[in-house]
Amino acid sequence: MASPPPPVQGSGFKVQGSRSDVEGSTFSIPLIFYLLLVSLALLYAPTRFLHEANPIWRLTSLLWTLEVIGLTLLTLRLLLGTSARRASDFGLRTSDFTFPICFFLVAVPWPSGLENFLTQSLMRLNVATTVDLLGVIGIPAIQHGNVIEIATGRVGIDEACSGIRSFQAALMLSLFFGELYRLTVRRRVWLVLLSFALAFLFNVGRTLLLTHVASTNGVGAVASWHDPAGITILVACFLSVWLLALWLKRGTRVSPISSGVAQTSSPASFANLPAVKSPDFRTPSSKLDVQGSMSNLPPARSSSLSAGGEGRGEVAPPSSDLPPPPSLVQGSKFDVPSTRLHPPSSLFHLRWVSVGLLAWLILVESGTAFWYRSHEHRAAGTTEWSVNLDAAGPAVTKVVIPPNIRSQFKADQSLQGRWQDPSGNAWQLYYFRWRTADSLKGRVAIQMAKVHGPEICLPAAGMGLESYLGVITVRLGKMELALQQYFFTAGGRPIHIFYGIYEDPTGGAVLANRRQNTTSRIKAALAGSRNYGQRFLEVAVSGYEKPEDAKAALVDELGKLIKIEQPTAH
Repeated sequence: MASPPPPVQGSGFKVQGSRSDVEGSTFSIPLIFYLLLVSLALLYAPTRFLHEANPIWRLTSLLWTLEVIGLTLLTLRLLLGTSARRASDFGLRTSDFTFPICFFLVAVPWPSGLENFLTQSLMRLNVATTVDLLGVIGIPAIQHGNVIEIATGRVGIDEACSGIRSFQAALMLSLFFGELYRLTVRRRVWLVLLSFALAFLFNVGRTLLLTHVASTNGVGAVASWHDPAGITILVACFLSVWLLALWLKRGTRVSPISSGVAQTSSPASFANLPAVKSPDFRTPSSKLDVQGSMSNLPPARSSSLSAGGEGRGEVAPPSSDLPPPPSLVQGSKFDVPSTRLHPPSSLFHLRWVSVGLLAWLILVESGTAFWYRSHEHRAAGTTEWSVNLDAAGPAVTKVVIPPNIRSQFKADQSLQGRWQDPSGNAWQLYYFRWRTADSLKGRVAIQMAKVHGPEICLPAAGMGLESYLGVITVRLGKMELALQQYFFTAGGRPIHIFYGIYEDPTGGAVLANRRQNTTSRIKAALAGSRNYGQRFLEVAVSGYEKPEDAKAALVDELGKLIKIEQPTAH
């Protein structure tokens, strides 16, 4: 008797794996995985605590984002591990999610040192280039720091016109299009550099346009052109970077992500799977065999050769009532047990990790809120004071604060006044008042005001800082007012600046913590400084040669303008 033929390879009835393989399929989690997960979760607590008191601190913003991204990628890796078969069927890997998740980093503000350096450098380069181009088209212009002086007045180049925002937008667009079109690393680097160059050129064009408008129609006409010009260069930059990405895409053999995703997720993609070979029912053997045997098929349905027909008879073609594949035949050795399979052990890990992270998140958020609320509740009463320009009579002229300054400070009360003392010296005063912040937007506005100081803003306007004279104390009745004194020069004239920011619980005798370094930011968090109200006072006087004379005159002038009220609880 001839030996049975070898098993039919590729048969549709072949069952891959056994019961032990299904039950024993687990996803091995290395120890370093859990160490990273726990470390990031623990670092989340101090980062969240410090960020609450310093909502514009770049370091905590970056750390917070990195921690959330790390926790997301680790959890995603664990999730894909629990369903490895399903992930492999659709070609899913953790690396496929790395770029879109890490892409959130483009929304994180750049480090202050880097951004300030780029902003100041770009503003000066923008102004210098614009002045040269104005000379080419016949418009005389002089550069004073970040200010362009023309015949009709002065046009200031602020942070919005520096090009730093266009740089950030260009970086985001170039990274996005580079990943979308699957560009090589070299071409992505070229796309980033070319997008930076385009952003700078468009900003120079915007500054040139605004300066030309100011020269033709007056400086007041710049306001109506400012925002439309900004939107125009943003759209132009977007389209230009897109076209650059399409140009660099030429010759790239890798298909875009969009086509790959469509092909993977489309039902038509299953047509590319290898065809399953069906069993040959005409095999010249006494019995057909799936994996070498058909002993499991019911006798009534099995096919045999007719007597004496060896070599002549043929098996009847299969009919629609043929038995199902052995993997579905009840009672066969290929039958998958009806009992519920034990899920991989990592699935239980995923559940515990999810529950643990959620509990830790609730604990950190509730603890942070309790800490700051308890300090705000115990805030001491201080002397209330404000600036009353009407008290000085007609000698003080109220000035409308420009919209760009109001939009930067976002204060509840804003005042600007100008006057001359009996000796003919010119005075100027800025006063801003913020009430207790009840939202993140309000806290950000209060913290943003702390970064504006004479040592930063006035040099950008073309004034030179000669010396910082420290903190002085001015006695006003029963209240003491602390101020920082600066000595500037502008056009060869001396200008004395007195400046201070005050939080409500400490009144005017103590200057507010401006969060200028890591130590001061940590102290602010330990002190529970978060939602306190705030005052901003800046006084400038020109005409006095000596700082001592300016300080003595300041006491008389502030005595006329500052109104002192009774202590209140905050």
